[in-house]
Amino acid sequence: MNETFLQRPEFQKLGEQKIAILQELAQKAKGKEPMELLELLQIYGQKLTGGNAIAPAERTALLTAMEESLENEEKMQFQKAVQMLKIMGKL
Repeated sequence: MNETFLQRPEFQKLGEQKIAILQELAQKAKGKEPMELLELLQIYGQKLTGGNAIAPAERTALLTAMEESLENEEKMQFQKAVQMLKIMGKL
């Protein structure tokens, strides 16, 4: 994940604690298979929100953090998995 990603205004609004969670997520997401990424997404979504409903800005930040940590081929697989979840109404 590059530094400019974390410097975007929409991420700065989340605060230092949530940015740290996103950094941790991005590190753990590297090299993972799509199903592992979805599991991480669920785990870190709960960490990010403290178990509450996830706000749209937090969801966007979470997905972007995961996507930024992936290589091109992994990115495409992740995007397909996210699209599937959106179609199923789970995201």
